[in-house]
Amino acid sequence: MRLTGKTALVTGASSGIGWALALQFAREGAKLIVTARNRTALEEIVATTPGATAVEADLTDTASLGRFCDRVYSHGASIDILVHNAGVGIYAKACDTDPEQARRLISLNLLAAVELTRRLLPLVPDGGSVAFVSSLAGKVAIPNMSVYSASKHALNAFADVLRMESMNRNIHVLAVCPGIVSTGFSKRMLQGNSPLWLSKSGRKGISPERCARAILSGILQRKRTVVVPWTGWALVAAKSVLPRAVDIILARYGRARGEG
Repeated sequence: MRLTGKTALVTGASSGIGWALALQFAREGAKLIVTARNRTALEEIVATTPGATAVEADLTDTASLGRFCDRVYSHGASIDILVHNAGVGIYAKACDTDPEQARRLISLNLLAAVELTRRLLPLVPDGGSVAFVSSLAGKVAIPNMSVYSASKHALNAFADVLRMESMNRNIHVLAVCPGIVSTGFSKRMLQGNSPLWLSKSGRKGISPERCARAILSGILQRKRTVVVPWTGWALVAAKSVLPRAVDIILARYGRARGEG
């Protein structure tokens, strides 16, 4: 797929992976439609990217999501690449997770992507791409991130089903599972403070730009799954072959850092 003249829609584009991916698409010649709650950040993308369309929207709000979809339809263009990137985290034990915050997380991380797909898939032409930015935690569950891990596992499953259901239209479906990325994600938890080990790892994590390049490559090569960095596959393989051993290691790793 060549991106010149194509239209790419990216949710959660105001920072981090979404921001880097939007700019990457623009450099490759794609027309942008970006959305997030941060209007100021979206306007910065528009200011530096001719032809970009920014729509402020809260995807956890049904009315706001509906207005966003109406705006996309009024744009009049097909959506050659639809990227579900918006997401948020919770850092708390399963039994300590606030139910309202859990609902908010599931609403954004999973249900928003489900509803946007339902509404916008008709705009994706045959042969187009739909990408879901999931997480390595959607392959290997992480202690104290139960609801987040559950949302990402569900997102991967949704992508798998959509891929099968869209074969007749040759729509490419990609699941992206990043490890630790140097973004502000750990500072925006709905509940709980990011643990010290995660904060330190975040500073050593891959850059959003590297993640964006991996996503673009996955789209162009029409891959099923991208794990970035690729070393994350080792953890996925270990979990598949030695699940109990990995569980014990992860559980001990958390306890050793005072995380329960």
